[in-house]
Amino acid sequence: MLGRLSFAFLLAMLTAVPALSQEAAPPPAGEASKGPVLGQLLKVPKYIYAWQLMVSGETPPEWVKEYTATLDGPPVPTIPVPLDGEIYTLGFTCKPNDCENNQLYVLFAPEGRDAWAMLGSQATGITWLGRPSERIQDAITGALRK
Repeated sequence: MLGRLSFAFLLAMLTAVPALSQEAAPPPAGEASKGPVLGQLLKVPKYIYAWQLMVSGETPPEWVKEYTATLDGPPVPTIPVPLDGEIYTLGFTCKPNDCENNQLYVLFAPEGRDAWAMLGSQATGITWLGRPSERIQDAITGALRK
């Protein structure tokens, strides 16, 4: 079901979420600002630990491994995602010089307790990292639809 999402669908969801697009405009005056960019969040030990647990045992593409080492990615703020009465955090990064075709959306549980990701690639479609439950997959895709 969700594992069969097409990359075209992923791109359609991205265009519906300006907060996660690379060219996201700053929030309008008076609107609450979004969270830190993913690279900043991953400088916090509990979040990088959750990230490392998420990718352990997985085979992410080389650009994701490079991102893990450098934390150099687009300056897209994270967004809050309400789930089960708690606020989760959704971050975004993409492959340098090929952002349209290689994207990663990572959802962190509150306080960085856990992490799961949806990796979208033109070549391979959608891949889930961190073995997310259907509830977590729905939270990620649902946040992208809003």
